[in-house]
Amino acid sequence: MAQKTETLMSKAAMRRIVKKRDKAYDSLVFNEKYPGVAEALIDQKQGKLYQQRELKARKKLLPLEIAALPVPERHQVLSERGLADLRKSQELPRRAVEQTYQRKLVKSGPAEADRYRGGALKRLDAQAEAKAAELAAKYSIDAAGAADSGAVERFSQAEKSELAALAALRDAQQAEKTRRMDAIRARIAAQKPKLEAAFNEANIKLQAAAKLDDAAFGKDNIFSLRNLKMYFSGIKAVDDLSFDIKQGEIFGLIGPNGAGKTTVFNCVTQFYKPTAGEIFYRDRYGGIVSLTDYKTPEIVKVGISRTFQNLELVYWLSILDNLLVGAHGFYRANLADQFLHTGRLKREEEVFKERAIGLLDRLGILQYKDMPPFGLPYGVLKKVELARTLMSAPRMIILDEPAAGLNDAETEDLAAIIRSIRDDYQCTIFLVEHDMNLVMGVCDTVCTISFGKMLAIGTPEEIQNSKVVQEAYLGSE
Repeated sequence: MAQKTETLMSKAAMRRIVKKRDKAYDSLVFNEKYPGVAEALIDQKQGKLYQQRELKARKKLLPLEIAALPVPERHQVLSERGLADLRKSQELPRRAVEQTYQRKLVKSGPAEADRYRGGALKRLDAQAEAKAAELAAKYSIDAAGAADSGAVERFSQAEKSELAALAALRDAQQAEKTRRMDAIRARIAAQKPKLEAAFNEANIKLQAAAKLDDAAFGKDNIFSLRNLKMYFSGIKAVDDLSFDIKQGEIFGLIGPNGAGKTTVFNCVTQFYKPTAGEIFYRDRYGGIVSLTDYKTPEIVKVGISRTFQNLELVYWLSILDNLLVGAHGFYRANLADQFLHTGRLKREEEVFKERAIGLLDRLGILQYKDMPPFGLPYGVLKKVELARTLMSAPRMIILDEPAAGLNDAETEDLAAIIRSIRDDYQCTIFLVEHDMNLVMGVCDTVCTISFGKMLAIGTPEEIQNSKVVQEAYLGSE
C-alpha cells in the first residue's frame, strides 16, 4: 500500500513539473510569435483609421474642387452627379413596382399585372425625363466661363491643409506604433530569462527521471512500442506487439479488418490503458517519455496529434474555429479570461488565428475559413482535419484511415499533402490505411499485423513480396 501511494505521489509530482515546463515553453513560443502579430494588428487598425480620415478629407474637398473648375467642366460634373443621384433615387421605387407586379400576377392575373407595371414604370420614366431635362437646362455644358480665381485659391488652401493633417496623422501613428512595439519587445525581453530558467529546471528534472536513456531508446527513433498487449475480457486485440518509428519517416500499419490497428492507436493516445507493455516517445523537448504515464488530454501536449476514422468536426463552428479547437490545450488564458474575454485571451487568439490561416492557405482551403463544415466536399473536410492536427505543432501525427471515402484524385492529392506535411513541418507520420496504393506510395516503412500480432515489417517492396502477408490478406491455397 505504501509503495502504491509513493508511486501515485511521484506521478503527481511529475505532472506538476510537466505543467510548469509546458507553461514556460508555451509562453516562450507565444512571445516569439506575438510581436509580428501585434505589428500586423496595429497596422490594420491604423490603416483603417487613416482610410476613414482620408475619405473624410476627400468628401470635404470635393465641393471646393468642383467649384474651382471652369464653368463647362463644373456644369458637366454637376449634371453627371445629378443624374447618378436620380438613378439611385429610382432604384427602390422600381424594385417595389416589380414586387407588386409579382403579387398581382398571382391575385389578378397577367393582364391586370401587366397593366399596372406598364403604368407605374411609365410614370417613373416621365419623372426621370423631367428631372434630366431640368438638370440639362440648369447645367448647360455649352456655357462659357473661366474658373473662379477665389474658388481655386480656397480649394488649394483646403487641399494643403488636409494633406498636412493626413501627414501629421501618419507621423503620429508611426510614433505610436514604435512606442507600443518597443513596450511589447521590452516586456518580452524581461520575461525571457525567467521563462528559460523555469523551463530548463523542469526539463532537467524530467530527463533525470526518464525510464529510458537515449542509447536504449535508439538515437534516430521518435517512437517505440515494446511488447504491447491489449486484452478485452480475454480477447487479445493486441498481443505482444513491438516496433520502432524513426524521426521523419512515414510509417504505415496495415492488416485485415479486426487486426487491432485502431486499438494500437487508441493505446498510443491513451484512450485505452494497455494491459501490458510500454510505449516510449521522444517528446517535443527531446526527452524520452512513457506515454502510459500520461492522461488522454495530455498526449497532445507531448507532441502527438491524431485524426479519426470518421470526421470529428464541430459542425456549428466555422472552419477557422474548428482549427482553433485544435489549439485549445495550448492557451495560457484561464477560465476567468474566457468569461471576461480579457486582452490576454484576445492576444493569444490572434496568434492562433494567424497560425490557422497560414495552415488553411498552405492546404489550399483558405476560401472556406468562414464557412461551417455543412455541405462542403468530403475531401475539403479531410484537409480541415489535417490542418487541425497541425495547430498543436506536433512532432508526430497519427492518421486513422485518412483516405476513407475519398476518390482516386483526392487520394493522390492526399498522398502529396502527407509528404509535404512531413517535409515542411518536420513531422513523423504514423498511419493506418486500407488503400494499398496510398500505403505503398507514401510509406517508408510498413508493419503488417493480424489478430494483434506482427506478421512482417519492412519497406513497401518487402511487404508486397512477403508470403506471410499475402496469406493473411488473400488466404493460403
